[in-house]
Amino acid sequence: MEKTGYHTRAQEEILEFLKVSPGEHHTAMEIRDYFDQRGRRVGTATIYRQLDRFVEEGRVQKYVLGPGQCACYAYVDAAAGCSAHFHCKCEVCGRLIHLDCGELQEIRNHLQAHHGFLWDTGRTVFYGTCADCAGNRDSAPSGEGC
Repeated sequence: MEKTGYHTRAQEEILEFLKVSPGEHHTAMEIRDYFDQRGRRVGTATIYRQLDRFVEEGRVQKYVLGPGQCACYAYVDAAAGCSAHFHCKCEVCGRLIHLDCGELQEIRNHLQAHHGFLWDTGRTVFYGTCADCAGNRDSAPSGEGC
């Protein structure tokens, strides 16, 4: 299928929705619900088609968090570098947390230098329980750094 410069209103609105929530991950159903709540009907198939196009173009990152779970999508902000950090997924509330951690980056560097393996940090997800769900809000780090 050949790419064209054709842009639809729905395409522009979906991309704008993702752009105004940088660092946040949304499912196609959340995007559909957002438009439904504003009286703007955008079909689910249209949303998936546009998200796939944005992923192919490198404008949106797709995260598949586990078997049987819906994929989620985030706008790729070159300044934020979403593909350059790890992610933690809370198995209780479903929250996806960006994790910039120097120690994990050292492991990534080691794998590449000593084993010839390039770890795709943007697709790496650690599963567990976030501090809020564990009840340790005040004692656990926020996940923004190490």
